[in-house]
Amino acid sequence: MKLADDGSGDVVVRLYESRGGQSDVALRPGFAAGEIVATDAHESTATRVRRPDLTRGDDGVRFRLRPFQIATVRIRPA
Repeated sequence: MKLADDGSGDVVVRLYESRGGQSDVALRPGFAAGEIVATDAHESTATRVRRPDLTRGDDGVRFRLRPFQIATVRIRPA
């Protein structure tokens, strides 16, 4: 977890599936979150890299990781 490189104040979280299977993830920020999006490793949504489909809930997002997948999620504080 870190602040976004562009100085926006967004928080970037990287997750890795390490066991070789699919994993269901529930990501719940400890702060009020605005927009939550999956990005590439460079924190961009413009590329065509396969990213997980996020399902937004009241307290965060849920998604599934494929075996050994690395996912980057960008969270804009509300």
